[in-house]
Amino acid sequence: MSTEDRVSLPLGFDIPEGWVPVEPSSVGADGAVFVAVHSATDGEFTPNITLSVGQRPDRARITDIADEAVERLGRSMAALEVVRRKEIGTPVAPGVTQVLRIRTGEGQDLVQTQVQLTVPGASPAERLILQIACTATPEAARGLGDDFRRFVGSVHVRRDATADEGEDS
Repeated sequence: MSTEDRVSLPLGFDIPEGWVPVEPSSVGADGAVFVAVHSATDGEFTPNITLSVGQRPDRARITDIADEAVERLGRSMAALEVVRRKEIGTPVAPGVTQVLRIRTGEGQDLVQTQVQLTVPGASPAERLILQIACTATPEAARGLGDDFRRFVGSVHVRRDATADEGEDS
């Protein structure tokens, strides 16, 4: 999602134990509204969870939006392979999960699990897309999958806050 498509949305979520919220710009994730890093790292790569929100007034299918995310990430990586993809959600609020194997320009192998979720608006032009990703080394990814699933499962739109309060709850 481009920065001009970013929106504010009052989100609530539970941060799994061992994950520490950081300022997105401090880790080069300027397009994200939330970033957490895992506190127990082996020094090779710091696992992270990012959450971005963007408006999608077009009629692109969620699978097309997932393809766009792969294409964007692929532009900055030496190699990228979609290992697995699954459609989730409902016809009104479709989603996609996908697991990517990536190699950075420095030759580091990483795994990124992405979840694209639709938040329907009052009209199709007001729909939002949540993009949630967890990036880690292949070894770390195996141990952090449950944390990421718990985080994704806890994300919800808060009804008790104004749009600038995107804090955890």
